[in-house]
Amino acid sequence: MADQDAGDLLEQCVKLLETASQSSQPTEAEQLIYCNNRDFLCPELAFLLQDAVNMKWPFVPEKWQYKQIVSPNDKTNLSDLIGKHLLQLLALLKTSIAAQEASTALAVVFLVDRFLYWKDESSRLLKITKLLHRRSPHTPVAPQLIIRQARVYLNSGKLQKAEYILSSLIYNSGATGCWVYHSESDRALVQAVSVQVRGMILQKLGLWREAAELIWASLVGYYALPKPDKKGIGTSLGLLANILVSMSDEDYQVFRTNPDIDLSLLGDRSHRLLSAAQAAKMAVVYSQYTSLYVLTNAVAQGTCLLSYSFSMECPIAKRQSFLLEAQEAFTIGLLTKEEG
Repeated sequence: MADQDAGDLLEQCVKLLETASQSSQPTEAEQLIYCNNRDFLCPELAFLLQDAVNMKWPFVPEKWQYKQIVSPNDKTNLSDLIGKHLLQLLALLKTSIAAQEASTALAVVFLVDRFLYWKDESSRLLKITKLLHRRSPHTPVAPQLIIRQARVYLNSGKLQKAEYILSSLIYNSGATGCWVYHSESDRALVQAVSVQVRGMILQKLGLWREAAELIWASLVGYYALPKPDKKGIGTSLGLLANILVSMSDEDYQVFRTNPDIDLSLLGDRSHRLLSAAQAAKMAVVYSQYTSLYVLTNAVAQGTCLLSYSFSMECPIAKRQSFLLEAQEAFTIGLLTKEEG
């Protein structure tokens, strides 16, 4: 029922933007309803919303994402908070549109974007974003939303459109409309994410080595940030593991011997399946607070080790140890599935 209610609210927002006259002013009642909805937000959401309006970050961060030491309170994901208050946030989105408060409306879109992406509602949310931008072109649109459009294009097979968006962000140092960056590291983060998604385009085209090179470049970008982006690192490691599995041995040798790439991060580099297994294992650690990614990467690690243990390249004396390691990875995946 909540999903249906959320869909109804999004549709109402679209219709409100499509039918509203730009010349008309909001009524006093519309302003009052908007203020009431905004003031009823819980303190944590109210702070997040204000940070989004102030362009504090180009991507809405998880509490654990940039911390070396993570407290128990940091282990909850933003999706839990957004999911709990989704209808309240979408009601605020609707009333902020009616009150012509574009900065608040786009900030709400920014906050709910990732949650609604996993609910397959990005198309409507991006339509709202475009309509808001058309009505208020001088109100900043977050880089996360720009890249979300590229991701949606990627998923729907519109690769040239996705490539156009990503290339623009990469070559223009993340510049997008009126958005103001508070640090150069934020620009670098946007470029790293753009390179990562661009690598996913090449992965979809079956250009495994070229895709791996871009994913590696994104890893370098995430690690180079003043506070390394654990979420980004985990995602890129998981992507790299999948790409290495699909790559030919010949392409792997070219990739492995590239002077610009130091695979010592992945330990034993003698075989692409061992490199893939290590990348997946590291991805589990970096994404440990997101159960879906832990499950996916643990299974990928186990599959790589299992495949290698039965290959001709695996020394017979080491086969049993690889099988045991694969079993451990599958066990982690199963435990994660049960907990989820």
